[in-house]
Amino acid sequence: MKDLTNSNIERQNILNNKHAVERVQEYVGFPGMFFEGEYRFTKQMLADFFEVDISTIDRYLDNYSDELKHNGYILSRGKSLQDFKLQFGHLINKATKTTQLGLFNFRSFLNLAMLL
Repeated sequence: MKDLTNSNIERQNILNNKHAVERVQEYVGFPGMFFEGEYRFTKQMLADFFEVDISTIDRYLDNYSDELKHNGYILSRGKSLQDFKLQFGHLINKATKTTQLGLFNFRSFLNLAMLL
């Protein structure tokens, strides 16, 4: 078995298999916030799910930002962020002055899981 923490190619092979990603999503059953056509998750949600400190999530975002962005991690800003806060602000407890918010989709969630 390949070590997914060390092989970007092996991680991408899994993430490019839509059927596998869908099956894992069904199996994990991690509830997200449906926004712009897919489920989204905040850094805090992932930190809670993986039982790690949010600084761990930040460190992986720093070290693997290109890969995570390629797989669906976004920094929501402007109108998109405004729409997100209107719909989910009560769930995420973010101040109204937040100018950007990092959001994972399930594919980038799974990517982070393989990195951890």
